[in-house]
Amino acid sequence: MNPIKDIVIVGGGTAGLISALLLKHYFSYYNVKIVKSSNVGIIGVGEGSTEHFDFFIKKLGINFYDLIKETDATVKYGILFKDWKEKNTSYSHSVVINNNPKDPTGYLPLFNQLIFQDKFNPYILSGHFNNWVKEKSVDDSLSSTKQYHFDTYKLNTFLLKECKKRKIIIEEHYVEDIELNNKGYITNLLTNKKEKINGDLFIDCSGFKKLLSSKLNTHWISYKDFLPLNHAITLSTPLDLNKGIEPYTKATALSSGWCWKIPTQTKYGNGYVFSDEYISSDSALKEFNTVLNTNFDSPIKDIKFETGRINKFWNKNCISVGLSSGFIEPLEAQSIGFSIIQSFSIIEFLNTWLSNPKISDKYNNEMVGLFNNAVDYIQLHYFSQRTDSKFWKEKPFKITEFNKETFNLFSKGIIPGHYFDTPKIMFDIENFYQVYYGLGLLNKNYIKEILNKTPQNELNFNKNLYIKFMKENNKRISHISYLNFIKQK
Repeated sequence: MNPIKDIVIVGGGTAGLISALLLKHYFSYYNVKIVKSSNVGIIGVGEGSTEHFDFFIKKLGINFYDLIKETDATVKYGILFKDWKEKNTSYSHSVVINNNPKDPTGYLPLFNQLIFQDKFNPYILSGHFNNWVKEKSVDDSLSSTKQYHFDTYKLNTFLLKECKKRKIIIEEHYVEDIELNNKGYITNLLTNKKEKINGDLFIDCSGFKKLLSSKLNTHWISYKDFLPLNHAITLSTPLDLNKGIEPYTKATALSSGWCWKIPTQTKYGNGYVFSDEYISSDSALKEFNTVLNTNFDSPIKDIKFETGRINKFWNKNCISVGLSSGFIEPLEAQSIGFSIIQSFSIIEFLNTWLSNPKISDKYNNEMVGLFNNAVDYIQLHYFSQRTDSKFWKEKPFKITEFNKETFNLFSKGIIPGHYFDTPKIMFDIENFYQVYYGLGLLNKNYIKEILNKTPQNELNFNKNLYIKFMKENNKRISHISYLNFIKQK
């Protein structure tokens, strides 16, 4: 390969902007260009992040205060899951007990103890989550969270401004086709105005259109047998500041899927993700109106999708990032985190690829592992005890090989680290444990036997560790007061 000079990113959504910012940060000597079309909209009505976004902004030196102020961002301590185990139950996913020394068993000894500690607190594994729900409060610390909720459109505007600030070239074009050389590498993009855009490395962030990769003999690998939800409708509802702002996402299981409720500083973003094999779009809207106590005649967006990925994330001199590389329903807010991990991985592999193009095979293997880890984890949420609708009774999916292999072991509170030792994953021991606990999948009798055999000094260590954590983080203020303090900075 010849050294590259021009990196061209197609798509001005979140994935494209994140890719551009990271590539320019680490390879300032390359020309980084974003090619986008204002006629192509972005998906989302409120969006949540994982901790990967916090890592991203810190690496780039993005101002935390500006982010909160300009994107209508709110604090996210995790996800409150309602009606997933069965109706009128709830649990949380929020791994915030972060001062336990890491060892091969991770947090398991502590978690196994905690589930017997307070049977009236369904959020026992999530620190002060119980208080955050009751009070709509947050910890009185600027470092109290690493996850956020955003107004999707304002986040896009904010990241676009960061790109301009960092001298990333941004051009308005509608890409219609590509030109290839005799080795099958992309040489130019062809626009609807018959203009040519030259480049050496191309990043496809064109979303579901897959404008570049679709021309390179990539093919789609469907995962709909494992995650059958295929339709989403979105709505926006007002937020009453007098009632406070929740510092968490709410995910509620409904008759044929689930809905999200994400608070920004001014409104809620809501979406119902469902299988249209079990409910029509019109009936889904009717059910959603009932849940939200609204009377919408139509959704803001009505989106059809299929869970799956392309077979090659990196093909020749084209790398697909974000929705153009694959899609998993938005449960657990993994979309932005996935794009961030992909982009950091490009940076890790790029210099090697210049002298050894076959290294893209290793990159692809790691991305497949990353994708499969997320699919395994998201599928686990559907191991529900609900049978009150046709969807929940039939549970119309094949169990992934990972979940088949690990279920009997994990349900005993034994989750060995070697199952998560692949180079790049999003969800590991603590994440899986919280879902097993929340859905009532843990064999508490077996875990109690383990605890009965555990030396008292180890039990005391975990108990004291938890007490220390709860005391160190017991100063709380209202979420709104926290946001107002930041906005004054």
